[in-house]
Amino acid sequence: MFRGDSYREVFANQDFRALWLGQAFAHLGQSIAYVAVALYVYELTGSAQELSFALALQLLPWVVIGPVVGLLADRLERKRVLVTAYLVQTSLVALLPFSSTLGQVYALVFLSSLLVPVAEIVRAAALPAVTGQKLFVRGSSLNIVAYNAANVVGPLLGGLLVSLVGARPTFFVAVGCFLAATVFSLRVVIPSPAMGNRGSLGWQMLWRDLREGMRILVGTRVLRYLVLLNCISSLGWSAPNVAAVVYLTDILGLGGREYGLLQGTISLSMALGVYVLGRYARILPRQHLLVGGVVLAGLAYVSVLGKPGLALLLFLWFTSGIGWGANWLMDNTLWAEATPDEVRGRVYSLAEAVVCLAEVVAALLGGWLVNLLGPVQALAIMGGSIGLGAIALSALTGGYRAVADFDKG
Repeated sequence: MFRGDSYREVFANQDFRALWLGQAFAHLGQSIAYVAVALYVYELTGSAQELSFALALQLLPWVVIGPVVGLLADRLERKRVLVTAYLVQTSLVALLPFSSTLGQVYALVFLSSLLVPVAEIVRAAALPAVTGQKLFVRGSSLNIVAYNAANVVGPLLGGLLVSLVGARPTFFVAVGCFLAATVFSLRVVIPSPAMGNRGSLGWQMLWRDLREGMRILVGTRVLRYLVLLNCISSLGWSAPNVAAVVYLTDILGLGGREYGLLQGTISLSMALGVYVLGRYARILPRQHLLVGGVVLAGLAYVSVLGKPGLALLLFLWFTSGIGWGANWLMDNTLWAEATPDEVRGRVYSLAEAVVCLAEVVAALLGGWLVNLLGPVQALAIMGGSIGLGAIALSALTGGYRAVADFDKG
């Protein structure tokens, strides 16, 4: 699995290439739209709370429809669901340039975001079958690299375009990315779930399948720990973006290009970290990387207490990205290894619903903290909370030991 040429083996798989390119373009479109929405809303309102609400709207769909999406991934033809999700998302984002009120922006952002969990969970459920067990770790690491590479280019391009032409024309670029994702997804051959899972979705079947997914999620020690760790880590995901917008604009007097550069920097460091770890993941125990990554990101946010300029802020965000990359790769591989394929969609979607609910609360809390204390103190509290919280959780629940025991056998 860890031979030096195995990345080449993964790319030799035509279905993986098409799935990978579709994901890359979809995430590129999402990152461009994410930056455009954030800057547009803050420009209209000048409020960190309104900005945090806009970001929370993009997370809320994981809570609203996430659990049901898992059933789609396990019982319906995965390729058809994936292509439909990209097409509908394309249509909704295409309406954003024609919005005239903040309410319309919020509505379109929420509706288009409903399709994100559909595409993400279906793609995640399909990936192990596309790559095979032997190359899954490499395939997973390449997926994370694609995600973060898109998030390097997307924020830079989105911030630059917003600065040059405004937010509304920028949304058309995102539309083109979603169309490209659709085209590549049409070329993928995705193995269907086990035939016993295929069929119509009735209410009785819905509740039975959700209970089965919850039973595995709650009954698996490693998965319980991963959910709780992700809930704590969620305070370090969207909330720092709110603080970063305010810090750059109000304290450093900068704008969209610099915010895009900041977002691109953290994504670049995550991509680099994940690529390297994909080659040498077995050198360090996975529990060290899982928890240590969160602690490293937390320390980077606490360091903003020194009120850095743009260059040092970019370095701190780069450092946090290394930490999140280590955590993310270990998290992804543990989820794949600990979850049976026939229920993977349900387990993933239920877990994502729980974690995204925590992230919605964290994003709103972040906006409140920024308004109350300012971006510097808010970032310090976020960083300290996730770092100390990850350590305390791992020690008190035995999760650190659970990962080590899982790896042994």
